[in-house]
Amino acid sequence: MKYYRELVSLSAFTLDDAGKVMKNPANASQQLNAMIKAGYVTRIKHNLYTCIDLVSGGEVANHFVIASHITDNSFVAYHSAFEFYGMYNQVYTEIQVASKKRFANFETDYCRYRCFLTDSDAQVETIRGARVTSLERTIVDSIDMLGKVMDVEELVKCLALIHTVDQNKLMDILKLYDKEVLFRKTGYFLSFFQEQYRLKDSFFEFCKANADFTHRGKISSNELNKLTYIKEWALYGYKDIFALTYKGGKEDV
Repeated sequence: MKYYRELVSLSAFTLDDAGKVMKNPANASQQLNAMIKAGYVTRIKHNLYTCIDLVSGGEVANHFVIASHITDNSFVAYHSAFEFYGMYNQVYTEIQVASKKRFANFETDYCRYRCFLTDSDAQVETIRGARVTSLERTIVDSIDMLGKVMDVEELVKCLALIHTVDQNKLMDILKLYDKEVLFRKTGYFLSFFQEQYRLKDSFFEFCKANADFTHRGKISSNELNKLTYIKEWALYGYKDIFALTYKGGKEDV
């Protein structure tokens, strides 16, 4: 039980972290192995550990906290960030993790951790011990990676559960990425939620001012059928994205 409380406070930790707690780095591996055999600690993957809750018998670190400790700069992103914020009604067995450093995808008894490389940690916040993209970055990232991290119907369902957003943070992340088609895609999707999110007309003017309307695009490379041309955004999309979530609705309405 020695060091157990200190390690619990770390939630998820590496061998180096354990060595600092034990004040004996050279002997940390041996002591960790003893704690694993005793049922106090479990190894998540190579050089990543968490303690076992002595009451529940479960892992102290949840999936989101684990994802935040896979590399020095990893964080929860895309559909997993929406799940973190409570925008999913079902629990997924895959955690989507963004990281500046590549790691091999891996599975535990409970879920699969999937790596997405990123070169930016802008708008990454630490909440309840987990590093996660802001709600605004999550929206933009998911639109940018639509078809790879989720489909249109999933995205619309998540967007519908959001009550308000920070318009300035949306603009900041769009300016950082500086992808002209992403300005159009974001403007297109959020135009359906302008009143709900309390977005000003200036936001959509901003999106259009940074777009190139001489190039036609599509909302997702995986959404090729039943799309119609939306002249306002020079995109092939849906006239009514909410129709995708209607029970028995038609996608081409």
